[in-house]
Amino acid sequence: MIQYRLSQKFPQDSFLQVEVLIKPSQADFEMKLPDWRPGRYQLGNFSKYLRNFKAFNQNEDPLNFKKVNKNTWLIYCEDKSCIIRYEIYTSIIDGGSTFIDEEHWYLNFINCMLYQPEAMHDTHKVLLDIPNNWIVACGLKKEGDELVAGSFYELVDSPALASKNLQHLEYKVEKTNFHLWFRGNADLKNKKQILSDFKKFTAFQIETMGEFESNDYHFLFQIPDEKGYHGVEHLNSTCIVLGPANEFNTEAFYNNFLGISSHELFHYWNIIRIRPEEMYRYNFEKENYFTTGYVAEGVTTYYGDLFLIRSGVKDLKWYMEELNILFKRHFENYGRFNSSVAESSWDLWLDGYEAGIPHRKVSIYVKGALIALILDLKIILESNGEKCLDDVMRKLWTDFYKKDKGYSPEDYLKTAEEIIGQDLTDYSNKFIKGCEPLENELEKLLSKVGFDMELKPNENPFTNHFGLKTNEGVVVGIAPDSPAERALRIGDKIISFENQNFEQIDDSIQIEKNLKYSFQFFRNNKLKEATMKTKDEGFYSRYVIKENSERSDIDKMMQKKWLNV
Repeated sequence: MIQYRLSQKFPQDSFLQVEVLIKPSQADFEMKLPDWRPGRYQLGNFSKYLRNFKAFNQNEDPLNFKKVNKNTWLIYCEDKSCIIRYEIYTSIIDGGSTFIDEEHWYLNFINCMLYQPEAMHDTHKVLLDIPNNWIVACGLKKEGDELVAGSFYELVDSPALASKNLQHLEYKVEKTNFHLWFRGNADLKNKKQILSDFKKFTAFQIETMGEFESNDYHFLFQIPDEKGYHGVEHLNSTCIVLGPANEFNTEAFYNNFLGISSHELFHYWNIIRIRPEEMYRYNFEKENYFTTGYVAEGVTTYYGDLFLIRSGVKDLKWYMEELNILFKRHFENYGRFNSSVAESSWDLWLDGYEAGIPHRKVSIYVKGALIALILDLKIILESNGEKCLDDVMRKLWTDFYKKDKGYSPEDYLKTAEEIIGQDLTDYSNKFIKGCEPLENELEKLLSKVGFDMELKPNENPFTNHFGLKTNEGVVVGIAPDSPAERALRIGDKIISFENQNFEQIDDSIQIEKNLKYSFQFFRNNKLKEATMKTKDEGFYSRYVIKENSERSDIDKMMQKKWLNV
């Protein structure tokens, strides 16, 4: 058993004081700090936040130790027990961070708890040295004042939120109690609506997947005063940061609130339990490269919104708007021609959460959701509505998670083939491993469930005609094979267009095709001028989905099978 005690020197201190009591199995042993956290597939290098590492024997005599790499300490101890003390700096609040102050503690144990590799499956206990009147929201069971985990894996997949000012809502679906904890200035005047909507989409998800193993599940909401949007899935909980608080009861905020919560809840099955073989089990010391991010995050993104319409929480108009947002994000990204979604998944560990260089990659969330949509519709139409992507996910649950193993890309495709009853090699080669455009397949499938797709020009005339994206006059995006690519580069500051002040020109300006226009701009503090000739085609265009008023009864039936409306 390993025991931790967490405290602060002073109530307002940013440093978390950590004390670890361990009974090593040998005289010389290693202690490690995880190098990344599940749900964020990039190295976190959490050791950079650690200072003042010390080790003692049971008599408080200092022990010798050596740091052998960036996150590993070798300790020399002849006694039966050892005490380790160190400090972790906390400064930011996001879905996967640790943050403490005089008002609350927000603990993601993955980035602040040392572990002994040989004792990963031992019991781990945590004592929080906090005021007696504070409430602790956490998925771990409690024994007296301690939080208890059956393993290090369970510990670091069970974050905690502690404060005297937590708001709490609760509902029950079947045997599971669902808890909504709020820290921040969230005005819960619509609590009845919140509970009704959460209960609907939760019940629908459980009915779809057929099983929910936990007796309790916790939504841990941080509602800051500033803007924020971030969620991280966990074993029987999720951490969600969503702000600003003063917009809590607006329609836009509430839609984001529902969407991110539905997304993170579906992760309970998909990635927390139905997991790629490369992460079964997690290796916290190095990158866990995998190509199936289109399943882990893409399928989850697709289902997060889908469950809201299928359960009756949201309507068709809302869902079409959400699909159009996905379309915009995908079709305005020229990286879709250069990197497959499988390659982009592998490269998460390189720059997956950064903008990266222009047009290099696609989003596993966005393209992953769209190819999940394609697969779902293919199955629905091929089976005349008798089967859908739900059957694939349920089969992954029984054939992989329930058999205590992870799936490979081939396993996912084979499972889908068994459900649809046909070979999906072409689907995989085009849309998973390749960069085949999605629009033709989407248009064909959507037309059979009562929807049309229409190509829409970019609303900004400079973006549409020149392939140019700017922010306060600074060039931030250039479309391939566009007029802008011939004359400009990222970072140029445009001053004028046709001798007009560039920043004073609005979107109503008329720009004609196949005509030349002059620009003045600064590059490296030098004033330059360029002439660009517009082309026939537009740039950064996107497709939008519209309901077909002339859809047939069969189309309507297939739409019902898909969306439950």
